[in-house]
Amino acid sequence: MTAAIALPCKSDILIYAELLTNIRHITIKASLPTPADHTTAAEIIDEGRKFRINHNGITAEAVLPATAPVKGLLPVSQTGFIDLTWRLPLQPVRAPERQFLPENQPLPWSASDIKSGSPVSCRTCSQIFLQNGVINIWKDLPSENWAEMMEFWHCHKPVEHDQPDEGDLQHRGYGAASAITAQPGVGFVDITSCHFAESDCRSIKFSSPESSEKLDSSENAIKTTNEEKFLNIYCSNCASDVGTFSILASTVALFKWQIACEVSPVQEGPSSSDCLVATLLSTIARSGSSKSVVMSRNMSSADESSRHLQLWVLNNNVIFTSNRINTPTSAVKVLFKEIGEKEALDLVESLSNDVQDINFPAPAIQVARKTLKSSQDMLPSSERSFQEWQVGLLERWVPRRA
Repeated sequence: MTAAIALPCKSDILIYAELLTNIRHITIKASLPTPADHTTAAEIIDEGRKFRINHNGITAEAVLPATAPVKGLLPVSQTGFIDLTWRLPLQPVRAPERQFLPENQPLPWSASDIKSGSPVSCRTCSQIFLQNGVINIWKDLPSENWAEMMEFWHCHKPVEHDQPDEGDLQHRGYGAASAITAQPGVGFVDITSCHFAESDCRSIKFSSPESSEKLDSSENAIKTTNEEKFLNIYCSNCASDVGTFSILASTVALFKWQIACEVSPVQEGPSSSDCLVATLLSTIARSGSSKSVVMSRNMSSADESSRHLQLWVLNNNVIFTSNRINTPTSAVKVLFKEIGEKEALDLVESLSNDVQDINFPAPAIQVARKTLKSSQDMLPSSERSFQEWQVGLLERWVPRRA
């Protein structure tokens, strides 16, 4: 007689907890492999720092994003359901806490973080783009879209009835020669990139969006382009896509997530998702709109039917934990979906939708898409979608020791 083989059963318990700082609540959600019954018990342990649940002989624990105001057993009133929820209000604090605001977010690698004279290298292969001592001054740019703003300003600058000369206009800030352009020895920093004069850079190649040929100078690459405002920049050693060249501003822009610099204090370099979240929060602070379409600047670099991401920020300051991560993590919670080019353009051009457009490289958009989808593994199944949208998490930039 053959012995029966015991088939493995699905036994994972998923715990997800988030701290909503604005209303000072901890929400705990647990997804069970089978409906809750008399074997299900939940409790707060470790002096309010952990949540533990037992179900049908299985135990799971998770660190909480904040110390819970209760200890001991929690009621299990949702017998017969797979997803269970508890909401725990925190005690009010005596002194008012500083509320998180998008305009006060820490930015990945601001100018004050980067050491004077720091070399700049490719993060993939360590090829040097700017040698030690070339950049002695680092300055923050006023806006992520400063180049487009300067172009608009020069086309629509105020009419001067007394017709001052160009030198006078320069001092007033809107002369044609007063645009922010690359300066040798100076590194300009915005949310996603560091900007340099081409003469300061080495070991980079240029390519127009229409051509796969990589050339040693922007001047030669511009000859191959057709009414484009940007060129692609690649590492000459490993061929990584490391930035863009603005034809309007004659500036080399290297993506922060593709380069390495000397920063103080020493910290890990930002990822493309870190820079995307910082851009989203900056957009909210500037426009007041939490809806964005993330579009690739170079239309030929990805499949037009699925390369754009529509994002709607639900909460810009969530601190969450799970039994699948070890520490509390700061994030934004977003609704997201993939849309085609026509729908993306219709949304950003409509005057009634209040949707902002964000330009991002196609590979970075793909990383964000994968990050959002993988984050859903930490959410209970009932929390992963809303109508035609999907729900996901993107970590906010927090300086981390290297």
